Amino acid sequence: MTDTPSAVFRHMEASYAPVTTGRPRSVHEGFSVLDFELRFLTLLASATARAAGLATPAVGRSPGLGEWTGYLRRARQQLETSNSTAASRVGQAIAQVLDLYDRGVPNAPQELRNVKRLRDHISHGGPLPTGQNEMATLDELIQAISDAIADCLSNVALRLQKSNQNSSELRPSFIWGQYEVMLWPFMYVTAKDGEWHIYSRFRGTSPTYLSFGGDRVSATPSDEGIQAALHPLLKAKGQEDATLQYFVNDVERDLRGFADDDSELVYSDHDQGFEYYWSKATGEGTGTQPRRDYFRLGPDNARQWRAESDWVPYSEYLRILANWQIVATRLRQKLEQTEAQLATEERETLGWAAREPSTTRMAKVVVSDMDGSHTEPACTFADLIDGVDEDLQANRGQTQVVFINGEAGIGKTRAMVDAAKSRARAVEQTLERGDPSDLALFLYVRSTGQVLDSLPTVVSSAVASTRNLTDAGVKALCRNGLMTLLIDGFDELLGGVGYSDAIGSLRPWLNELGGRGVVVVSARSSYYMGQYRSSVERANEQGLALVRHRIAEVQRWSHEDVVSFLDAYGVPPEKLDRLSEHDRQLLGLPFFARVFTEIALAPDEIESESDGLTERLLNNYVAREERKLTMGQTDTALLSSAELRRMFEYVAEFMASNEEREADISELEIAAESAIEEELSSPGRRHLKQRLPVLCGLTAASEDTSTSRFRFQHELFFDQFLAGAASHYLVNGQINLFRSMLQQSHWRSATIAGVVATAGPEHTAQAISDYRPNGAGVGHLVAATNLGALWAAVIRETGQMPGTDIVGAVFSDDLDLSQTRFTSSRLIGCELSSLALPSSPGWQLHLEQTEIKKIRVIGSPSDLSGLRGVRHADLIELLLPNALLDRRDEILDALRKYGSEVADAGAQGLAGPSVDVLAARHFLTNMARRLEKSVILRRDHQPEDSRVKWPRDYGPDAWKKFVNDLDSTGLATLERFSASGEPKTRLRLRCSASIILANDGTRPGVYEYWDRVDGK
Repeated sequence: MTDTPSAVFRHMEASYAPVTTGRPRSVHEGFSVLDFELRFLTLLASATARAAGLATPAVGRSPGLGEWTGYLRRARQQLETSNSTAASRVGQAIAQVLDLYDRGVPNAPQELRNVKRLRDHISHGGPLPTGQNEMATLDELIQAISDAIADCLSNVALRLQKSNQNSSELRPSFIWGQYEVMLWPFMYVTAKDGEWHIYSRFRGTSPTYLSFGGDRVSATPSDEGIQAALHPLLKAKGQEDATLQYFVNDVERDLRGFADDDSELVYSDHDQGFEYYWSKATGEGTGTQPRRDYFRLGPDNARQWRAESDWVPYSEYLRILANWQIVATRLRQKLEQTEAQLATEERETLGWAAREPSTTRMAKVVVSDMDGSHTEPACTFADLIDGVDEDLQANRGQTQVVFINGEAGIGKTRAMVDAAKSRARAVEQTLERGDPSDLALFLYVRSTGQVLDSLPTVVSSAVASTRNLTDAGVKALCRNGLMTLLIDGFDELLGGVGYSDAIGSLRPWLNELGGRGVVVVSARSSYYMGQYRSSVERANEQGLALVRHRIAEVQRWSHEDVVSFLDAYGVPPEKLDRLSEHDRQLLGLPFFARVFTEIALAPDEIESESDGLTERLLNNYVAREERKLTMGQTDTALLSSAELRRMFEYVAEFMASNEEREADISELEIAAESAIEEELSSPGRRHLKQRLPVLCGLTAASEDTSTSRFRFQHELFFDQFLAGAASHYLVNGQINLFRSMLQQSHWRSATIAGVVATAGPEHTAQAISDYRPNGAGVGHLVAATNLGALWAAVIRETGQMPGTDIVGAVFSDDLDLSQTRFTSSRLIGCELSSLALPSSPGWQLHLEQTEIKKIRVIGSPSDLSGLRGVRHADLIELLLPNALLDRRDEILDALRKYGSEVADAGAQGLAGPSVDVLAARHFLTNMARRLEKSVILRRDHQPEDSRVKWPRDYGPDAWKKFVNDLDSTGLATLERFSASGEPKTRLRLRCSASIILANDGTRPGVYEYWDRVDGK
């Protein structure tokens, strides 16, 4: 590199963002050069002031253009007080540069002469201009400032000297006559190759310098003295740095969701916050949009972005980036297409007419914690959505995952689609009126047809219609409470019969959300929650992100809801009176209510006393599909109705044993041959093989039949045909095949009801009475769960307990014995999620190694002596007619008081654990059952979320002691996290609550913790 200061500066400037022949410099590159010029002049001014013995303002640790100009304005006044030649020359250069910066270039076009548009973008942030006039004006400004600095350095000498004999880095000085200005430590030169280095930023533990004259772009100095010399010259880290740094990190992560793939995000400090240079991907093939955006923490730590006229909330900035109104419109359009697609499938596959009801019935849900405790009163689906909005606005420090459970046909899909569409329309209409909208959008993702795809792939597909959002952009919006992901049929998207890693697809998303946002997922059964729970327990030990789970169980329609629905469609009331009690119960499922409506309003309706709703639904479906499998002008059927129905049963059996609810052509062919009990090439069936692909409606547009896939139009058809397959084996005495099916996949309520109705409760009870689920792992749990559901259905149908022991069954739904007749029964090695005890006296229920989570006492609790061998430690709730008990000591006292035999209770009269130990066990047990490793606290260490009740069960002092004991023994940390408003703290366990409860010596500090709790 040349040896005059002016030449050094010119060389640095030229190499910083060179102008390539044939390609003009972009505005973004121009701002980078402008940044370098002001950086060079500012560091020169600081060095000059120090050389003159003046007190120098501190330089930012990651300074940017705004900070350089602010520094120069202060330095100009300061240098005017010095009589040195160096101070005078540098002060004159600063005055000239600021004049150019403020007033603009005289030769610029009239509308840009004061560079106002450019300066607005410099000061306020936003898209950088792209017009030729703006770029030409910026180039003129750059050249004029460059000339001013070079003129300041004319006739100035350069000196390079070593700091010591062993140093490989030289200290440069500029010399005006007898006045020498040492530029070190803001600049240094490497002795070996003559590379110049100029200070860039100091983030982390060491400074970074821009490099000129070699192959490197940046470098870290090897001279340890530079770091020591820099610290007094830089702004000190303030107490707000942690909160600000959270914001900086979040902004960088969010911007990457909208940035061009090749864009580099360039960070700089700013007078009031920080700034980023970056290039936004604009979509639709229009390239990129260079931007310069400014951010700060406003009053009350509110995150803000500098708009053209004022500071606005950071959330508003993200809406602008996403083009919020367009996103709302296109999501609404997509959801309307989804609704139309659902209606088309119903019309073409089920023969339903396109009728519009006059009213819409809102689904009711019951919300509870992950373990089923603390159940809230039933609310509407709209209330659930309002709760989602509340969680989004509160930034609760834990990602909220809401599972929507419910039977197939209960309306989960309709409710989710309607919620997402209504929200998109509300946002769209508000913005069209010119009013602001703070409501979040809901991104609806449907799993159908996307089995085993990764969640990012499915999300990207769902937002493709917006043309400006990607999976990464959606995550940024979700993190900031602007969007919520609704995943319909998450267990189907996941695939896998046993769901061995049920959280696998969701976990990367939860990690990306980083303890913020809300995800709503629907699952096809409560059984899935058990698999998800096991998966989360494993993931928690591997560092799963901070998550709180809740369950929203969708309720069947009430009788009043059904009557209102039928009346809206114009179904005569007398039609309802003709239904059996079983069918009237089925109408609580919206799908069957619509089935009944179509049957009742059909002009050619034929009354049938023998066939119930389910049978008529299946007959209509089979008849419609049978018409597709015809041959010749006479439409000769290639399969009879009975054969086609049996084929569908085989298909359902295949699906149950596979990883997806779809079948390929080869499986259809095998099922058809099994149903007709002959080969497809046999006489009279030769055309069947060619016609089977017409059943694959999902890929009807594809000419390649080898890729066609078959799926039932609704999950209820799968459930019913699976019931047909299982009951076929049961009725025909093929018990081993029936029991083999028990282990293949979880049977939902429709399948269970279908099996018991076809085979009869007595025949079913006989087949399962001596069945013992064996083995281990997922297959064992599937069989045990199906066994429990079959026993519950048999008990419900017969109204009495079986005369044999029930062994190894898992009852994932409520086992209601309140109206059941029996004198003495035994449950051995079973698991029950909920048990309702008989309301009449004279019964005895013996429990051996049986775990029950919730017990409901329907009648008077004065006599519970019939309950023998209950383990109180397993209970999370004991519901008495006038009280709900969830503390272990209170549950034990109540069971003893009313005469139950408690298997895990010590002898009465012995001193029990102290209240502090009981409280600690209670708190840890609740965290373990809810799969939580963290609780968000207020400043006083009390829980921030008022909906979380269990930390309050022993009073605020007991909870505060619990928090302090965990923190003091190192089993938990108290972390401040970024949030507006009152400061919040996250109590975060370093290991699972189960390990602390076990106290088995596997975790250091646990012994000490319990000694501390017990006051030892």
